[in-house]
Amino acid sequence: MAPEDASPPAVARALIGSALSLKRGEHVVIVTWNHTLPWAAGCVAEARRLGARPVLLLEDEGAFWKSLDLAPSARAWSGLTAPVKAALRHADALIYFPGPADRPRLHTLPPHLLGPFLGVDDEWLHRSRAERLRGIRCLLGYASDAQAEHWGVPGAMWRSQLIRGITEVDYEALRTRAARVSSLLRRGRVVRVTAADGTDVRFRLRGRVPWVDDGVTDLEDVRRGRNLAAAPGGSVVVAIDERSAEGMAVANRPSYLTPGRVDGGQWEIEAGRLRNYWYSEGGEAFESEFSTAPRGRETVSLFALGLNDALAPGVPQAEDQEEGTVTLAIGGNSLYGGRHRCRYLSWITIGEATVAVDGAPLADRGQIL
Repeated sequence: MAPEDASPPAVARALIGSALSLKRGEHVVIVTWNHTLPWAAGCVAEARRLGARPVLLLEDEGAFWKSLDLAPSARAWSGLTAPVKAALRHADALIYFPGPADRPRLHTLPPHLLGPFLGVDDEWLHRSRAERLRGIRCLLGYASDAQAEHWGVPGAMWRSQLIRGITEVDYEALRTRAARVSSLLRRGRVVRVTAADGTDVRFRLRGRVPWVDDGVTDLEDVRRGRNLAAAPGGSVVVAIDERSAEGMAVANRPSYLTPGRVDGGQWEIEAGRLRNYWYSEGGEAFESEFSTAPRGRETVSLFALGLNDALAPGVPQAEDQEEGTVTLAIGGNSLYGGRHRCRYLSWITIGEATVAVDGAPLADRGQIL
């Protein structure tokens, strides 16, 4: 039996137990598509084992694509319907598996058809905040065979890597690392990132509250509006001083952008802006988005440090969560407490990084200290 076929009970225990701490009598809504149904069904069984009350919501892949042909006014039926909102209103927790499986096909739809489905993940986040739910967004929803082919990775291996990141990580240790990193970044003033590949970048912090994604959503996260954690989780993100970044960032991890995979990125950064860039492979995927992005696209605005020691290097959709990876992003950071509003985001990831905050070591060649 393949690891992903044997995984639903283990994934369910991690999501229902470690990530949500679901209790007897609580209500959990589980949202799924066909390709994630085995893990969603596992969550239903695990919730019932604990004495909780699950509700399973299934969006059928075939019906979704047929609906676009038969009812092309997608705005009339896309998004969260009134019955779904009612279910969330009476729930305590949410487990959300994104879809559809054929995301490459989704992103080739003409604008009038694609528009209603952009920002669906944000809609689930906003609703979970409104209803004060403890939520988990499981990245296995992105790991379909169609998306794997688009990015040139083996689908079964990708799913197995995500499963290990969900089921083999020590959640308590992850939370401890995240709290320490968050505290240092909140108090720190200057960060320097170096790596053996030639990376050397400095930037300033502004005392902004970091966004902690430790794979767990508890009542404190709900209070802070961080209702939807990722599974696998394991990163701390902070909005940096938007005018301060200087240096050279050299990627040794791929970035998985909507148009395609990019490798070997080099960013030349000056006065907080991306001044020049090169890619050894896939550069046209970056350029196709960057060239049409709105004003402010070149601002270096976010820093993230990965914390999950159960993730392999360069796992798609979780490349920024591998322990000791540094991710720098350009574009908007207002969702993370920054002041730069721009509806664009792209990033570069450096593994085995060394990070110092105000001269004190935080990570040494990929190991969190």
